Amino acid sequence: MRRAQPLSLLVRFAPRQRQKSMNELLSAANRHSALDPQGSLVDADMGSYYHWLNQQRLSGAERSSFVVWFEDHGEALLISPSMPRGTESSKPADFGDLLGWIT
Repeated sequence: MRRAQPLSLLVRFAPRQRQKSMNELLSAANRHSALDPQGSLVDADMGSYYHWLNQQRLSGAERSSFVVWFEDHGEALLISPSMPRGTESSKPADFGDLLGWIT
C-alpha cells in the first residue's frame, strides 16, 4: 500500500471453507466443501483492522476515511475527519449514504 499510495481501496471478504486435513483435501470422494461463517467473520474483522493500520501509515492519513460495512446485517463503522467521534445513527442507511457522509 505504501508504494501504490491508493486514494480508494475496496476490500471484500467472503466466506471461507472450513479447515480440512490434508487427507480430506486430497480425497476425490468428498468434494463438498462446508463454509466456516464464524471463522470468516474473524478473518474479515482482523483483515479490515490491518488495512486500517496500514492506511494510517500513508502520507495524508489524517485526511483519509475508512468504512467497514457488515453486509446483510445492518451494521457499519465509519472513521472520517468529517465525522465527530462517537457519532451513532439509528436511521437506516445504505452504502451510498455512508459514502455521502464522509465527503
